[in-house]
Amino acid sequence: MEDVDEEIGLTSGTGASTKSIMIAALAVQAVVLLIAWAGLYFAGIEVLWGIHRVPVSGALGLVGALLSYWIGRAITCSHSVAGVTLRGHCEKLHRVFRHLTWWQIGALALAAGICEELLFRGFLQPWVTSVSTPILGLLVASVVFGLLHYASFIYFAITAVMGVILGAVYWWSESLIAVVVWHGVYDFMALAVLAKYPHLLGLQREVPV
Repeated sequence: MEDVDEEIGLTSGTGASTKSIMIAALAVQAVVLLIAWAGLYFAGIEVLWGIHRVPVSGALGLVGALLSYWIGRAITCSHSVAGVTLRGHCEKLHRVFRHLTWWQIGALALAAGICEELLFRGFLQPWVTSVSTPILGLLVASVVFGLLHYASFIYFAITAVMGVILGAVYWWSESLIAVVVWHGVYDFMALAVLAKYPHLLGLQREVPV
C-alpha cells in the first residue's frame, strides 16, 4: 500500500510540476507578446508579415529550421568545448521538460515562434533601425535575443548568431511568417528531442534526476 501511495504521489507531483512549467513558460511568452504589442503600437512600427507569399515564406522557414537544427545537433554531439557545454545544458533541461506531452511541446514551440519573433524581429529590429541603421538594428536585436536566452557565454553566442540569421532572413524576405515558422519548427524539434529522445543529443537515454 505504501508503494502505491508513493507512486501516486510521484505521478501527482510530476503532473503538478509539468503544469507549473507550462504556466511559467507561457506566462513569459505572454509578457513578451505584451511588450511586442506595446512597442509596435506606440512606435508605429509596421510588421511585414508577407501574407501574399505564405507558401514561399513557410517553405523558407521549414528548410531553415531543419538546417539549423541539424547544425545545432551536430555541434551539441561534438567533442568540442561548445559540445560539452551544450550537452551540460541539455541534461539540465531534459530533467525539466522530460514529462511534457506532445501537445505541450507544440504549444510552447508555437508560442515562442510567434511571441519572440514579433518582439525581436517584428518590433525591436526595425525600431532600432529607424533611429540608427539596418545593421545596428540587426545586431542590437540579435544581442538582446541572445542575452535573454543566456545560460553560458557559448549558448549566448550561438543564440545571438541565430538571431542574426533570423533577422537577416526577415530583412531580406520581408516576411515575419518565414521567421515565425523557422523559430517555431526549430523549437518543436529541439524540445521534442530534448524531452523524448535525449540520446540523440549524446546524452543517456534516461538522465538521472
